[in-house]
Amino acid sequence: MTEKEQLIQAFKSLDFEALQNLLDDNRSYMDVSKDLFLSRLKKELDEYKKLITYEKVIEGTCGSCNKGCKAYKFKTDGCPSLNLFFEEKNGKVTDIYLCNGLKVDTPDENDWDIYFKFYEEEKVSFVHTLEFSINLQKIDNAIEDFNRLSASGLVSIQELVNWYDQHKSLADELNLNDPFVSLKYKAFEYIDSLYSKVSDLVHNYNENYLAKEALREYEKLNKDDEKMIVSWLLKHESKYFFSLKKTDNWEKTGILILETEPSLVVDCSDFLDSFLYNDIYYRHYDEIMTRYEPTKEHFEQNGGSVERSLESYLKLHNKYTDL
Repeated sequence: MTEKEQLIQAFKSLDFEALQNLLDDNRSYMDVSKDLFLSRLKKELDEYKKLITYEKVIEGTCGSCNKGCKAYKFKTDGCPSLNLFFEEKNGKVTDIYLCNGLKVDTPDENDWDIYFKFYEEEKVSFVHTLEFSINLQKIDNAIEDFNRLSASGLVSIQELVNWYDQHKSLADELNLNDPFVSLKYKAFEYIDSLYSKVSDLVHNYNENYLAKEALREYEKLNKDDEKMIVSWLLKHESKYFFSLKKTDNWEKTGILILETEPSLVVDCSDFLDSFLYNDIYYRHYDEIMTRYEPTKEHFEQNGGSVERSLESYLKLHNKYTDL
């Protein structure tokens, strides 16, 4: 067997001892060391206790990074597939990585794939530059500033807005709170989570006037008139606000908890409308959605799939089509 054939057999049988022997200590795989590549793969596979071996290997074509090239789907029923591309040069496998655009002749709609990636610091190509060191210092300063806030006990929204604005240039530079950024640094993880949660709170603060307007309209509604409630829900469905952990009597005190690490007790009394609106909106929304859930017949009439939205559910029941 060729080297690639031996590797395919080892991946199929999930023989990590064979993979350890077959892969080259002096090469990187997915841009990380052999040992890290294998240990991360094994960790992912170990999440699925039934996945002892793959039953079959399906040849496919990469439709992404190596468009048109042969790639392989390792598949067994009831478990996630492993899609791999083997890079070769002169009959030698020089790299192995996940194929995220694998196309096969007979796709299985129930199939899902194992996916994992590595932090930039874990990659053999990573260089600890002066710029990276400066960013680490900026991150430490931002975290220290946040910890001083948490140590003070009750925090006002203005203090959090000031912290958020003060470190916005750092957030922009590091692409914090951006799910579409592909490069991930372990050193940025904590500040990313912190900034994201504070960002949610700042959003509620800045958009509170919209919640206030919607609540004024709500107070004028006849709560027993379903059509009026539905009309209000549809009108405001594009508005969104984030929830926080509630304290006792939060509606009177305005005190809520931002679940960061450490948690922050925040005085939200200046923009409590956003939280009140959220509770009221989704209480009615859930009630209506439950009341007009699609029937078995609805699913059958729509090919087994129904969009989960208020408008879609009402349309299925021919309700309030004039709204």
